[in-house]
Amino acid sequence: MIFRIVNLLLALSFLLIQSVFAQSSLRGVSVSSSLSNLDNWGNYYALIIGINDYKEWPRLQTAVKDATVIRDTLVSRYGFEKENVILRTDRSASRLQITEDLRYLAQSMGKNDNLLVYYAGHGQLDDFTGDGYWVPAEGALKNPSTWVANSYVKAILSSEKLQAKNVMVIADSCYSGAMLRGGSGPMALNDRRYTEKLAEKATLRSRQVISSGGIEPVVDGGAEGHSLFAFYLIDALRKNDREVIDLENLLHTRVWKPVSEIGGQRPTTGRLRTPMDQDGQFVLYNAAWVKQKAALEAKKQKQARQKQAVVSAELELQRQRLEMEQQKLALEKERLAQQKALELERIKQQQAIEMERVKLEKQKQEMEYAKLQARLEEMKMKGVVVGKTNAQPTLASVSPAIMEHKNSMNDSLAQSRYKLVLFPARVTATRGQGAKQFIEEKIVKGIADVTHYDLKLDWAYTYKNLENLPNQANLLTSILKEENTQVWKQASIFSSAKPDWEKVKNIGTITGANIGVLVNMKSDGPQGVAGIYVYDFKREKIYSKLSHVCQKHGFDSEVNHVTRRLLRKFYKGER
Repeated sequence: MIFRIVNLLLALSFLLIQSVFAQSSLRGVSVSSSLSNLDNWGNYYALIIGINDYKEWPRLQTAVKDATVIRDTLVSRYGFEKENVILRTDRSASRLQITEDLRYLAQSMGKNDNLLVYYAGHGQLDDFTGDGYWVPAEGALKNPSTWVANSYVKAILSSEKLQAKNVMVIADSCYSGAMLRGGSGPMALNDRRYTEKLAEKATLRSRQVISSGGIEPVVDGGAEGHSLFAFYLIDALRKNDREVIDLENLLHTRVWKPVSEIGGQRPTTGRLRTPMDQDGQFVLYNAAWVKQKAALEAKKQKQARQKQAVVSAELELQRQRLEMEQQKLALEKERLAQQKALELERIKQQQAIEMERVKLEKQKQEMEYAKLQARLEEMKMKGVVVGKTNAQPTLASVSPAIMEHKNSMNDSLAQSRYKLVLFPARVTATRGQGAKQFIEEKIVKGIADVTHYDLKLDWAYTYKNLENLPNQANLLTSILKEENTQVWKQASIFSSAKPDWEKVKNIGTITGANIGVLVNMKSDGPQGVAGIYVYDFKREKIYSKLSHVCQKHGFDSEVNHVTRRLLRKFYKGER
């Protein structure tokens, strides 16, 4: 089973420029003196990596979108300069490029700067060394030497030569917890001195890690095209309503609970194992929110009375609209009920007429056939009298018109039967391909026996014919491509296969069949479980049964037995 292994190593850094706080009155928001008096918040840099398209590893679905949206959010909402953010996606995120970017950024940092690294892609844990890895775009499946080791990333980010004040790594991936050591825990947001304490923490060096889990895999996909962790992280960044916040608190208040409850992952915060960490904090300044809040406050003060009147009018209008919608829905419900009753009555009458027509047609055919038999007997007798020298009666004197009428009668009787199509069976066998083929042959034989002995059935199409069957049917591939005959689907690798009823219905229209039979067989040695479906194309109704088979050689008889029981339900519905 292949898991989506998303390694998000995100170093979220943000520049809180001194002049921003010095001119806070222009944004309409006051800033505490402890924050506004900080000498220099430094520059903000970020390396953001997202890989979907791998050379050898399975393709991922969300990594590139996760990385791109986080980059855009940091630039648009938290004041990151776009030229200071490096975005590497798919084949541009090679092993050489990633290591070069890390070294370049590490060597470019000033003592007050902040670094943020983000990685989304496959990750792996080396069973021999216990080290975790990022898998670059060209990484081989089983060759750790082609991957980027977590130990190498830690060595770069923990080096004393890296002068950056704050470094943040956010990892949404398998085995990401291997990079962590314990921390002191987040500060309480409801603490009155939170902002003051945050200012103190921001002056100290930090080497922090946030991971989406411990040493275990995580799955690909979550919501809106993002992984589960990335979805809630992006949502938290967008909905953050504080002017300043540290990333540890953002994780614990907005991300940890939904990710752990929904996905079973355990997001974790900690520190890189390095003396360069002084228990500082990485701080984000919510520039977009501050700007929006200032604009909204100004607008509110200017249009307060007018807004109240508009709100009252809008509420009244909504009430009236809701009342009208309720009346409209009530009328529509009544109309649909009447229409349904009329339709049911029409169908009932149509069925009665059709049954009567079939009955009369059958009687007519029986009378015509009886006349034909009598005529043939009469012609045989005449043949004996006229040709006394013949030892046996001859039909030479029977007119071609009579023989043609007899053939047309036989064709008519055949057309009055129900056409049955056997769709490709889905067989899962623990004993390999030979067992699977054996079971498929048993399924085909069981259905062949049903159609042979049931005079109401005409075996029109099948996906496989066998030698020595009592009757044969046309192959579906004679009118459809082989790939178009596959009618089983799985919502995910964790769910069981089910028939694709829309495709079944379309094939029924093409073949003109009345009945479709589908078999899902799971075999474990001499025992098995069969899910058998009979589909009524006319009524779009499904008759099904789950049956246990104890003897391998009894698969065909069990399929035969269950199918006949389901067909009796179908015939009962035809009356």
